[in-house]
Amino acid sequence: MSRRVALTRGPVPLRFALRELRAGLAGFRVFLACLAIGVGAIALAGSVNSSITEGMRADAQALLGGDLELRLLYREVSPEERATLEGLGDLSQYTEMRSMVGVEGDRSRRSMVELKGVDGTYPLFGKITLSGASSLREALAVRHGIPGAAAAPALADRLGLSLGDRLVVGDITVELRALIDREPDQITGGFGLGPRLMVAAETVEKTGLIQPGSLVEYHTLIRFHPGVTTDQAKDTLESTYPEAGWRIRDTEQAGGNFQRFVDRLTLFLVLVGLTSLLVGGIGVANAVKAYMDGRVRTIAALKCLGAPAKLIFQVYMIQTGLIATIGIGLGLVVGGGLPPLLLALYGDRLPVPAAAGFFVAPLVQAAAFGFLTALAFGLWPLARARAIPATALFRGETGMGAVRVRRRDRVTVGLVGLALATLAVLGSKDPTLALWFVLGAGVSLALFRGAAGGVMALAKRVRHPKGMPSLRLALTNLHRPGAPTPSVVLSLGLGLTVLVAVALIEGNLHRQIQEDMPDKAPTFFFIDIQSNQSEAFRKTVLSVAPHAEILLADMVRGRIRALKDVPVDQATVAPDAKWAVRGDRGFTTSATLPENSTLKDGTWWPEDYAGPPLFSLTADLAEGMGLVPGDSVTVNILGRDITGVIANTREVDWASLSMNFAFVVSPGAFAGAPRTYIATVRADPSQVTPIEQAVAEQASNVSIIRVGDALDLVMTMMEDVGTAVRAAAGVTLLAGILVLAGSFAANHGRRVREAVTLKVLGATRGMILRAYMMEYGVLGLATGGIAAVIGSVAAWAVLVFVMRAEWVFLPGVVAGTLVVCVVFTVFAGFAGTWTALGARPAPYLRNE
Repeated sequence: MSRRVALTRGPVPLRFALRELRAGLAGFRVFLACLAIGVGAIALAGSVNSSITEGMRADAQALLGGDLELRLLYREVSPEERATLEGLGDLSQYTEMRSMVGVEGDRSRRSMVELKGVDGTYPLFGKITLSGASSLREALAVRHGIPGAAAAPALADRLGLSLGDRLVVGDITVELRALIDREPDQITGGFGLGPRLMVAAETVEKTGLIQPGSLVEYHTLIRFHPGVTTDQAKDTLESTYPEAGWRIRDTEQAGGNFQRFVDRLTLFLVLVGLTSLLVGGIGVANAVKAYMDGRVRTIAALKCLGAPAKLIFQVYMIQTGLIATIGIGLGLVVGGGLPPLLLALYGDRLPVPAAAGFFVAPLVQAAAFGFLTALAFGLWPLARARAIPATALFRGETGMGAVRVRRRDRVTVGLVGLALATLAVLGSKDPTLALWFVLGAGVSLALFRGAAGGVMALAKRVRHPKGMPSLRLALTNLHRPGAPTPSVVLSLGLGLTVLVAVALIEGNLHRQIQEDMPDKAPTFFFIDIQSNQSEAFRKTVLSVAPHAEILLADMVRGRIRALKDVPVDQATVAPDAKWAVRGDRGFTTSATLPENSTLKDGTWWPEDYAGPPLFSLTADLAEGMGLVPGDSVTVNILGRDITGVIANTREVDWASLSMNFAFVVSPGAFAGAPRTYIATVRADPSQVTPIEQAVAEQASNVSIIRVGDALDLVMTMMEDVGTAVRAAAGVTLLAGILVLAGSFAANHGRRVREAVTLKVLGATRGMILRAYMMEYGVLGLATGGIAAVIGSVAAWAVLVFVMRAEWVFLPGVVAGTLVVCVVFTVFAGFAGTWTALGARPAPYLRNE
């Protein structure tokens, strides 16, 4: 009874729409799937980001280690500064530095570690969890004259350690008493070159590793007294000690680099979901068009009975909206419901806590993307449907044919597309990157649509071979009215383009790392060489490897304070250059142009230059900061501001892995500042172990990096990233395959009538099958070729202009793309038309 009431009451367009939907959603399965995949991907990415962000916000004090963190390079907090800090709250102090450690009694087992020396109050917030000791104090205590230590499990695995084993750190020996299961403020440390080794603060002082110029970070954590606020504390510190040179962070910045990584990953996944929606939009358009083709006689009959075009449009717009709501709802259920399940299963693997729950904002954004996509792609065939004439009923038309769309409807479609692009840009945490994506997607769609038109025009112009009726029919099917060519090229093209670009980029970088870099790269990097150790280091290396090539460079750490007299927090800096102004940077002095560098603008200073400070920057960094030769730069070294002028910009061959710096300054610019040296050594492979052992014996504070091991680590990371990107691109390809299948399904009725006609005219089933296979093969080959060209151009642009790397065309990748595309197209076409080959002619000849 309620169903009858629903269909007989309410607005007329709604009643008609509900009546027609009683037949089911058979023609809209691809429609639903495309919207569900795209919306689900966007909702999933946003929900995971919100879970992590909310979790970090709720646990910000533990992640930071306090209400406020102060970091100093090279020096500790002075007694006067400490007194001021104690007036703000309770304090905890720790030091961080890199060091080499070795297993006592076995010098061949050595590793670089991130050494952390903590005081008795650490941590102020949160809790460090250990295996092997009941408390951190117990693990780090001195027993029988031997200090204790706690290490990350990765260090124990790397060196084959067990609890109770002893390690040599600098001048002393420590005993491993615990393994670190979770370090509350681990993510604030950023990228580390080695696993964590934690000892007491007084233990670090006894190692002898802290020398003038040693790269040591001194951290002070503050837990505020009641009534003290973050703004008050910052104002007090900045006004009392304006030249202190410390970096201050509060709980809003607790996520640090990890938060930026999560935001970038989320943006990438949202853009992947949006790409899937764009590809799925083609499926939406195809599904709506096929549905409206099947309603031509119904629409014509309604018009004969006096129904206005507005009513026709409203009826089918309501139907499309209801079906879109179902598809979007499915995507929201998956995208919103999956994160809590994933966090329950894998949340303990995250370096930060995540808050499980449903977050409205990402779901609303995903739904908005879904509705705008459905409207943008569904509005065009709906607008054509309103123009179907009543005479179509008497002409027996079975499709909309060449019905024209009103100018007003074209403008509406354009405005909806603009709204979709605006939402993508304004709703992104990186609007610039999102804008480039929108422009790239628009250009790609236009290129693929133009390429589809080119394929159809070429098929129409090519001379049909005599004696090959199957090929002739295949070529004709590519350009005939209603041909699936545009749908196939657009649906598969975007996904395959992304896969080609990713594969070519990964292949080029893989080739450079495995083939080019080992020939150019040094054998070792040595860091933390003290000023008084540089000559002894050189002699030690040459004593075991007389023909080794050694290059030494001094390094001073500092922060950029101003660009062209504008503070960096107010200056306009491009996103790809912001890394240089976020924290401390390394500066080196050089009298001559560094090797593997070429001047781009400006001139190099004389070797005997002794004037005011001059700077040399890499060209890309100067461009990102808006600097040219003659502009001023101010840097802070140990609390002292030093202003210099840009003398030149350089192009650097970073692929050589030779020692080079983004910032090079003239000799004497940082006179008196503590500094260390870094060195590269190129030697015969047989001399690797003797060099490493000799340097370790002569200078235990020097950290040693084998370039080969570093390259292996980079390769592993690249393979992991490549796999993740290809998997994400596979979502777009999946949407394309669905659209492809839907396109062939939408043309099923036409294929059946075509097969029946050909059979009546004497064609055999094998002849028709060959024609279809040729058609799909040519179509797949054309689509794969277009995707290969556009993907190759995209990969070339990214490698040359973004990564500043070499480009080499890899034909194997392109050939694989063509094979995949042909296989997908032939399989989908075969599956969509196989039943047409078995259709019996009689029912169609009797017009049943």
